[in-house]
Amino acid sequence: MNPKKNVALRLFSLLVLVIIVASGCGGSYMSPERALRTFSNRIRQNNINDLTLTIYFKDARELVLFPFSVEDLVGRGWYHYKIVVEGNELDEHKELLLQLSADYLIPFTSSYPMHATLYYVFEANGRTIFSFVPQASGDDSSMYINGVEFKWNDVFFDVIRPFLPEDEVTHWDRALMPSDW
Repeated sequence: MNPKKNVALRLFSLLVLVIIVASGCGGSYMSPERALRTFSNRIRQNNINDLTLTIYFKDARELVLFPFSVEDLVGRGWYHYKIVVEGNELDEHKELLLQLSADYLIPFTSSYPMHATLYYVFEANGRTIFSFVPQASGDDSSMYINGVEFKWNDVFFDVIRPFLPEDEVTHWDRALMPSDW
């Protein structure tokens, strides 16, 4: 092959790779604040038909002795349950979805590693809008939104309550409750 064509082909391949990588960064790498604003605007505009909520979780009765990452839970399939909620079902809970706001995000850093035994993600057309991992530790409960840790706020768990089995909700309610209650 001609050396000039070889260089041109390599540059073109590199350009295509850069475009592919850059176009994939709008989802889970979006800042949590921006992701929640995007989500809220979508709900307010009634643009919900292509929205999907997927919830992954381990059985609440199973004792887990080591930290789980989202990759462990979802990527390796270590979840027991997967619930998929489509846009038409989410439409019934629009008021609840509108409560999700960046105003509730208070930066926080716990001394514990992420422990993803429950994970949910809102997606539209296969692209992540935002993801959530609760961290239950009573007084120091926190949450990860798009991989960034924040102080716990009930509204981010309340949004999935209608879709979870009752025993799972009860487990999380007990785990997230501050120790002085």
